[in-house]
Amino acid sequence: MVHRRFGVAFIFSTLLALGACGGSNQPANGAEEPHMSAAEARAFIAEVQKERGTTPETGGVTNMDQLVDVLLRDDIFRFEDAVRLVQGKPGIDAMTMHATIEVAWSDGFSTVARVVDERTKRADLERQRLTQERDAGRKFTDAETRELEQAEKDTAFGRKMHLALDVLSVDHLQAAGAVVRELVRQFPEDPRTDRVAAFYYLLSQDFELYDTTMTRLEKVAATDAALQYLRALESLNRAGIRKEASAHLREALKLNPNLVRAQAKLVLTEEGIEAIHAELQKLKAVAPRHPIVNIAGPSIVSEYETSTALAKARASHNLPGPPPPEGAPPAPATAAPPPAPAPPAGQ
Repeated sequence: MVHRRFGVAFIFSTLLALGACGGSNQPANGAEEPHMSAAEARAFIAEVQKERGTTPETGGVTNMDQLVDVLLRDDIFRFEDAVRLVQGKPGIDAMTMHATIEVAWSDGFSTVARVVDERTKRADLERQRLTQERDAGRKFTDAETRELEQAEKDTAFGRKMHLALDVLSVDHLQAAGAVVRELVRQFPEDPRTDRVAAFYYLLSQDFELYDTTMTRLEKVAATDAALQYLRALESLNRAGIRKEASAHLREALKLNPNLVRAQAKLVLTEEGIEAIHAELQKLKAVAPRHPIVNIAGPSIVSEYETSTALAKARASHNLPGPPPPEGAPPAPATAAPPPAPAPPAGQ
């Protein structure tokens, strides 16, 4: 079996470029793009968690049972303690677990980055709208001034957070690549190598090697939660089909309800704020300190509350609501009221 062409250089340059410009926000007039080291990214995220009172639990990963539990619960901020238990140790079991933690780490930061990027784009849109109204000389209230200031803060914060998360995603993908290459060299025919290598190839966008590796795992894919999760990532990252990705994620959760990263990814794949908020609440119930809950959660909740309040206001004034998200089941038809009873004879 020949494994070749690792796409770290490509994914590094792509993700770093995306992170540096905050998604679609290109610097104007040739301005220098922002840069952040992995150490600076970790310090920034730690500072945000401290400010929000959401400093994650750390330590306590002293045996394999705890390591597997941390991995299943997608407890990203305890991965540092988990990886120390296996890094540098010989043998396929320790090496595959080390590589799995690193790719899961990269995937976790990438997931949060995509959610943050979407919220940032919405904040930036509001910033642009309010700025245009102000600059056009329209009446601008004190409340709108505060809204503009908040939108500017939210946009700046989102761009910086997106950059930090992308930098860390690349950092851990590089770390995984070194271990995967050694696994392929030492244990090229072992299915355990294939499982973690497939995850790595998918995140690295090396789809040729991913397809080849997944072909060897196809016999067990339908009944394996982790492989269903990879199919979900493939649908989302490679094909851009969110509905298909959600189906694979739900199947993964059916096979293993403890696979928290599948629940976290549903916050990204769902359409419409009500569905996104519902998946966020499910994630919060099983992993209250998950970075999506702490970092992206507040803006999702804010949007949901605004949407709910507006829906109630529309209903109270008999105004039609917005159309449902594409693919959503149609609302049930309202039954016609029963006819009034006939008056008694003689009246």
